[in-house]
Amino acid sequence: MRQEEMTKAAFKKILEEILDVPPGSLTDSDTRETIAGWSSLTDVQILTAIWSDLGVEAEAEDFEFETVGELMSKLEENQAFSAY
Repeated sequence: MRQEEMTKAAFKKILEEILDVPPGSLTDSDTRETIAGWSSLTDVQILTAIWSDLGVEAEAEDFEFETVGELMSKLEENQAFSAY
């Protein structure tokens, strides 16, 4: 269970911080190839945010993704975001 409800937009801001990109610049089509510095360590940070900030408990392989959009879709499928 989540400690706090989080919107999709709020989580995207967290991703921007993790990926060290300017606010509002992250797109659904961004990948490891389009964002400099996106490494396996970054993947761990993203998974940690999913677990801690969204309260989604899943194995890493449940969240394999190629693009930011795929990640966000998988999180939506898991009802990770608040409607508010």
